Amino acid sequence: MRAMKRLALAIFLFPVVALAQLRDIDKLAADTMRIWHVPGLAVAIVQNDRVVYAKGFGVRETGKPDPVTPDTLFEIASTTKAFTTTALAMLVDQKKLEWDDPVHKYVEYFHLADPCADSLVSVRDIVSHRTGLSRHDELWGYTDWSREQMLRSIGAVKLAKPFRSAYQYQNIMFALAGEAVAGASKMPWEEFVRTRIFEPLGMMNTRVSMAEWNASQHALGYRYDRLDNRVVAQSMTDYSRIAPAGTIKSSVHDMAQWLRFQLAGGVIDGKRLISTEALQETKTPQTVIRMEDAVRDANPETNVEAYGLGWVIQDYRGELLVSHGGALNAFRTQVALLPKRNAGVVVMSNLGRGYAVIALRDAILDQLLGGATRDWNQYLLDVEKKSDAKDDERKAERESKRYRDTKPSRDLTAYAGTYQSPAYGAATVALENGALVLHWNRLNAPLTHVHFDTFAAAVPEDDLDEQVQFQLGPDGEVRSLTLFDEQFDKKP
Repeated sequence: MRAMKRLALAIFLFPVVALAQLRDIDKLAADTMRIWHVPGLAVAIVQNDRVVYAKGFGVRETGKPDPVTPDTLFEIASTTKAFTTTALAMLVDQKKLEWDDPVHKYVEYFHLADPCADSLVSVRDIVSHRTGLSRHDELWGYTDWSREQMLRSIGAVKLAKPFRSAYQYQNIMFALAGEAVAGASKMPWEEFVRTRIFEPLGMMNTRVSMAEWNASQHALGYRYDRLDNRVVAQSMTDYSRIAPAGTIKSSVHDMAQWLRFQLAGGVIDGKRLISTEALQETKTPQTVIRMEDAVRDANPETNVEAYGLGWVIQDYRGELLVSHGGALNAFRTQVALLPKRNAGVVVMSNLGRGYAVIALRDAILDQLLGGATRDWNQYLLDVEKKSDAKDDERKAERESKRYRDTKPSRDLTAYAGTYQSPAYGAATVALENGALVLHWNRLNAPLTHVHFDTFAAAVPEDDLDEQVQFQLGPDGEVRSLTLFDEQFDKKP
C-alpha cells in the first residue's frame, strides 16, 4: 500500500507529457528543420523513468530517401564528456580512484609546463576546465597523432591563465581523463565505457570508433554555407585521439537509456551501476562560467551557470537544468536533464549549426515545464546573426589595419625551411610555383601576403583562418614564425 501511495505521489508530482504536447513536439521539430535547413533530426524525451517520445525526422543523406529513425547514429560529440566522468565516478565508487588524486598517479608521462600547476593538477581539475590551459584544438583537429603524443605535446604549452583561476573549455584534458580511466581500471577507456556503461544500459547500437561508424546505419554530416544559404556535405574525420572528449556515436533510442540512468541516480531497470552520491558529484558545480555576452545571449532564461564534471549546471526559468552540447564533424547534439521534474531530452542533428538544436531543446523544455515559452527559432536566429556580424566585423577590422603596397622584407626563398615548436612540432614552409605554402601535419595552406612579414593562411574547408607572422633576427635572417599563437623557431 505504501508503495502504491508513493507511486501515485510521483505521478502527481511529475505528470507525464500529454498526447497533445507530443503532437506539438512533432510540429516544433518540423519547424526547426524548415527554418534552419536541417537535413535530419532525432529527438527523445524521458519522464518518470519512461521513454515518452522517440522519433526521427528528415533524411540521413540529402537526395536519398533513407529516413532518420530513432536508431540512426549521430555523433554525440562533447556530450561524450559525461560518459567519461561517469566512468571516473564508477572508479571512485570502487575505491580505485579519487577526484582529488594527482593525475600523475594514473598517467605518469603527463606534465604541465607550469611547475606549480604540474605538481597540483588533479583528476577533478582536468574534467572541470580549470587547469589554466586554453583550447589548442589544433593539436587534435589537424594532426594524426596518437593520444599519448597529443597529451605530451599539450604539456609543453604555456598556461593561458593561472591554474584554477578560471573556466577555459579544454577538450584535450578530457582525453587525459580517459587515460586516467584506463590507468585506474587497467583497461582502455573504449572498453570500459562499452562494458560498464553501454552494455548494462542496453545501448547496443552505440559506437566509438570510425570503423564501427562506417559499418552502421548513420547520418551524413552537413555544414551550413550562410553566404549561399545552403547545406554542403562534409566528410568525416577520424578523431580517435580525442575519443574520451567527444567521439561516441549514438542514437536517440540508446541515448534515452542514458537519460533514464542519469535521472534515476545510477539505476537502470532496477539494477544499480553506481551510487547516487558518486554520480551526483559529476552534477555538482565546480567552476563558475562567466555570463559574458555570448553565453548570456544563448541563455536568456539563465542567471547563473557553472561547470560540474562533464556537465553544465544552470538555472532555467527558475528550474535546475543539467546539460551539455556537442559539435563534431558537422553534427550537433544537445542532452538536457530537468532533475526536479524527473525529465530529460536529447536532440541530435546532422547539420553543423548549433543554435538549431538549442532552439528545439529549449522549446521542448518549455513544454515539459508547462509555463512560459518564446519563439526560440527566431530568437536564436537573431543570436546567430549577431555572432556572424561580429565575425564579419573582426575580419573587416583586420583588413582595415592592413598596410597596403608593402612587400616581404626578404625574397620568398628566405622564408622557406623547417620551423620547430616544443608543443606543435615541426612545420614546413615551402616555395611552390612561386608562392609560399605552409605544411603542418594534415594542413597544407597557401600563404597569401598581407603586409611586411605577415601572411594569411586560409583553408575554409578545414575551418582555418590564421595569420602567420615571420620574425627576423638582427642580421636580417628569418629566425621564427608565429602560428596558432605559438612560436616556431627556424632550424638552421
